[in-house]
Amino acid sequence: MKIELLVSEGEVTVVTEGGKTMFRSIDDALAYIKSMINNSECVRNSWYIRVPLMRILNLLAYASDKGLRNVKEALLSYLKANGLSESNVRVIEPTLQALGLVNNGVLTEDAIRIGELFRRGLLTECARLMMKMAYGNCVLRSMLINYKPGNPESLKAIGLRRRDELNYTIQLLDFMISGGLIGCVDSVNEFLHSKCSRPVCECCGNYLTYYILSRLLSFKLFDYLDLPRLGYSPVISNEGIFLMHPNGEDKVPVVSRIIEFNQANYTPGLREIVDSIEQELRRSNVSRAVLIIPFTVNYGDCSIGKVYVSTYLRGVFTYAKIYDPHELTGESTIN
Repeated sequence: MKIELLVSEGEVTVVTEGGKTMFRSIDDALAYIKSMINNSECVRNSWYIRVPLMRILNLLAYASDKGLRNVKEALLSYLKANGLSESNVRVIEPTLQALGLVNNGVLTEDAIRIGELFRRGLLTECARLMMKMAYGNCVLRSMLINYKPGNPESLKAIGLRRRDELNYTIQLLDFMISGGLIGCVDSVNEFLHSKCSRPVCECCGNYLTYYILSRLLSFKLFDYLDLPRLGYSPVISNEGIFLMHPNGEDKVPVVSRIIEFNQANYTPGLREIVDSIEQELRRSNVSRAVLIIPFTVNYGDCSIGKVYVSTYLRGVFTYAKIYDPHELTGESTIN
């Protein structure tokens, strides 16, 4: 079962494989979704989780990337590659089984697909597929019906007692309910607001880039791209991020990379990346583009976040600047 929740101009639409249903309030829409979940079939009657959601998703992404299907082989290879104890096998595999991601010791097609979507940064699609798998577990289905976001007591009432089990289950539920966006909140907030920042997960690149683009929008940005000053707005989709005209006939692609520099002198490396992107734009005959490159620079005990922004117009970079992330959290404009 595929369910999508859309909110626009005060109206809420629930989209399923059977069509669309409109509601006046989010509460009515959620009640409708819960009734569908309650009426769907489930085949698994137990739930077990002892590791963070991101470890599950990273494992599936790793298996997808390496072409590994045997669950034990995938687990042992992933744990070794990440310097983790093999004892993690016994706490990860039961969660995969409870989600229906393993069949006869082999990762299912859905498991590999979830890993591929997560690896590509398609978190909304990843969350939808995770939700589909959750429907098949009677315990998770009950949680989805009773869980109130931000209220762990609603899960304790149906039997979850261990703190780690409660926290990791909430991570999973929030990830699914939010359409994947919640998975990026901590990472993006740390990059934007913390003095020291870990590298942003590549899976969150589209969301961070979209946020940065929305903060950079000003008349000058349109000037550098030789665009009319009104009408274009940021759009995020499965195809990428664009500045798009309301009529949909014209869109400016936004090219983004998430980079980590392990040396303080990052300028040569950044220039090499920008040159490579420029060559791609020329080969593709792209006339206009925005480049947004969030990156971290490792200074030993602390990594500092920065954002490179430039505009490309008919083969020439018409604007380029490196921002500190805090400049983008207020009402800043290009200057």
